[in-house]
Amino acid sequence: MKRLVSFILASILLLAFAVPALAEESAIEIETFEDLLAIADNPTGNYILVNDIDCAGEYWTPVDFSGTFDGDGFAIMNLKVDSVTADTRITIDGNWKQYDTYFSGFFGILEKATVKNVSFLGIDVDVTYDDNTYVGTIAGFIADSKIENCKVEGKASLTTACKSFGVGGIIGYGWGQVDNCVADVTLVNVDTDKVNRDEQFMGGAYANGYPDITNCTINIAGYTSDHGYVHDGGIGGMYILPGGVKYSGHVDNNKVTGFINFFEDNKDRRAYCVGDIGEIMSWTLTKNGNDITGFERRETKDYSKDLYPDMCATKDYDKQVTEPTEGSYGYATYTCKECGYSYKADYTSLNVYVEPEPATGEVLEPEPAKGLADNTRILPIIIMIAVVLVGLIVVAIVLNKRKKTRYVPQRGRK
Repeated sequence: MKRLVSFILASILLLAFAVPALAEESAIEIETFEDLLAIADNPTGNYILVNDIDCAGEYWTPVDFSGTFDGDGFAIMNLKVDSVTADTRITIDGNWKQYDTYFSGFFGILEKATVKNVSFLGIDVDVTYDDNTYVGTIAGFIADSKIENCKVEGKASLTTACKSFGVGGIIGYGWGQVDNCVADVTLVNVDTDKVNRDEQFMGGAYANGYPDITNCTINIAGYTSDHGYVHDGGIGGMYILPGGVKYSGHVDNNKVTGFINFFEDNKDRRAYCVGDIGEIMSWTLTKNGNDITGFERRETKDYSKDLYPDMCATKDYDKQVTEPTEGSYGYATYTCKECGYSYKADYTSLNVYVEPEPATGEVLEPEPAKGLADNTRILPIIIMIAVVLVGLIVVAIVLNKRKKTRYVPQRGRK
């Protein structure tokens, strides 16, 4: 009996520990911009989008994140970012020189995180900051993190006067995996320091570091104005491992189209700009199956004016609206009347959450808290545990009763 009681107590303890574990596996649902903001309060959580989110009119502060973010096929639209992280991480340049660096993007710093199945449509990361900085759309910096099955349509721009900086179409700097992603991006890098030489990096997927980039489709329109050393590429600006790090990476089966228009105002010229990776410092990676035939290197030696997508003085645009339908997003196409440059913005969707309005005299009940406090997710777990405990108690009672009433043979009779 004592053994049975011990078994029941042990089972109860195990189930008690299992409840929080099972609850933690329940993803926290995100359906509004306010829900997105709440990620900063729990940056290690497990999140999932339940509809498209329109961020028009709002400015986003980059979030440092170490959890899981699942878009579940939905999109974050019209997000604007103009700030950098409060914290820094170490980055290196082509001489393995280290820099304390700031970052910008939807996520500022990703560490041991996963981001998947989400689109960023109309994202605009536009940063002016005169310290070492890397800008990405999804993340400024990643470490041991994975970005998969994601899509980006938008722009990332950095204007700076520092020693080491870069812009990437998906991430700025780091290491990890970027798999099965699509980037249709306009990237701008402007160096305002015409005296001191710098190290500049740009890439359609990433700017600098040693991430694995596989099965991605990239369309890049790049613009670099630099008075130092240019490292630009359709996939990445530079591939480099920190000193002492051993790693065999993969940059495979990616397709690149588009161009990078750049100048390198520097007598000690390097002018690295190619269709895959501008400069490779650590030949520990494989490059197989990459199609870069649709990429164009465009260098100019006119240093009198910085390079931008729209060089026209008038900035006069026509606007054409494409309405959303079930299964496709709407957007506005802006076309310059003078030069013909065009871009898409102002994305719309039929799947955006709309706050319900109460009928006359009706008081809406507050919605239950999401995530761990969602009773619809926790209730089945509680019921299962209760059934198991009741079953154990019944078994204990039956066994104990049998023990008390068992037959004992009488002695002394002949």
